[in-house]
Amino acid sequence: MLWEGPENRRSTRIRSKIFVRYHRLIDSSMPLEYRKSFIRNINAFGLLLEADEVLPIGSEIKLLFTLPGLGKEIMAIGRVVHLEELDFNTRYQVGVAFQKLEGVDQEEIKKRIEMMDILHLLHLAHENKASDLHLTYGRPPILRVFGRLQPLDMEELGSEELQTLIYSILTEEQIRRFEKWKELDFAFSPNPHIRFRVNVHLQRGNVEAVFRTIRPDIRSIAELGLPSVVADLAEKRKGIVIIAGPTGSGKTTTLAAMVDKINREREAVIICLENPIECLHTNIKSIVKQREIGTDTISFSTALRYALRQDPDVILIGELQDAESASVAITAAETGHLVLTSMHAPDCVQVLDRLIGMFPSHQRNQISMQLSNCLLGIVAQALLPRKSGEDRVVATEALIVTEAARSIIRENNTVQLRSIIETGGRYKMHTMQDSVRKLYNRGIISLEVAKEFCTDLDMLAEYATDKVNH
Repeated sequence: MLWEGPENRRSTRIRSKIFVRYHRLIDSSMPLEYRKSFIRNINAFGLLLEADEVLPIGSEIKLLFTLPGLGKEIMAIGRVVHLEELDFNTRYQVGVAFQKLEGVDQEEIKKRIEMMDILHLLHLAHENKASDLHLTYGRPPILRVFGRLQPLDMEELGSEELQTLIYSILTEEQIRRFEKWKELDFAFSPNPHIRFRVNVHLQRGNVEAVFRTIRPDIRSIAELGLPSVVADLAEKRKGIVIIAGPTGSGKTTTLAAMVDKINREREAVIICLENPIECLHTNIKSIVKQREIGTDTISFSTALRYALRQDPDVILIGELQDAESASVAITAAETGHLVLTSMHAPDCVQVLDRLIGMFPSHQRNQISMQLSNCLLGIVAQALLPRKSGEDRVVATEALIVTEAARSIIRENNTVQLRSIIETGGRYKMHTMQDSVRKLYNRGIISLEVAKEFCTDLDMLAEYATDKVNH
């Protein structure tokens, strides 16, 4: 029997929600009355469907269904080999072993199912050390490896295939939320060693998704190659620290390392507000409460207001996205809490411009005044490909809010902060160009990569000439 054989156990099985029509083969003289249901998972040897009636083990059934991308209907004769009650006398899970297939052979099914197996694709992303897996219409699955896009050697994904792939890992509640709001963020772990942050979205009416790889272990600040000023900021007891950078620059990883440092060294209550929860913390010296937006609370701003009543010492906000959450974060910092957060911005000056710009013009002077009193520092970062091509390395820019910086922020004259950063070496401040130049001088990144961030090309060119001469 195919269902119980060793080939079946080795064959890829996908979770799905493929619609199927079926009827029991009892008496060939009776008219055929097909019932509608859906397939929960399928492989080349059988399937698991959901039924609203008892289908006894050993009974034969006829099934009609279509696999996305095949473009033709499959007729299967199968035997029921498993029956499980889901709801009392209302829903049943039925395992069916294929005995006969028409319109397709097992190899075709196997090939198509491997294409539709999201777990197989996630395993490939993990094996290839990809930072992201892109599932997009009209293209094969694409990995981002060390910053470069690499299509997998597979067929292009159609609209129906995409939806089947992505919906296969969503709960019914997540599907309802996505179809209502057209956007969905969540974390997914196919096993204890692999974890992904997932964004599901629509593109020209097609369901698409991006899977961002999350390391299961939390690396220390030193292991990440971050400057010691990041550790210094994590040791502060009150105020706001902002980690900035473009998408995929490691902001979440840096924040996780800062929380981990506090957790290992202090007795504190740490409340993390994230969308979704990515890095999982365990209580060491601190109490770490991780709350997911949309699951554990409605929004960042709502969670922030209530967090102030939960005896926090440290509040982590996954990202400052609007004036309301920024206002509550500033209030939390002013009232004696350490607030760690992130923003999408390429450098420290633009962080402040964006943050102040979130507020209406009549509030900006007041916000500038408040920030001048509670902002501790900003670290902007970027991940650059190593010359070896095997990984990426972090480059940073750091602004520490000294008295001179406070005065500039208070006057909302942020353009002058650039000179503060350039001359603030004794406070461990440095520009992105300084960081990139050091990485280049140490032979970690190539000249081409360095030129993307460093406008002082003459200095880089001189160093390159010296290397050739010596």
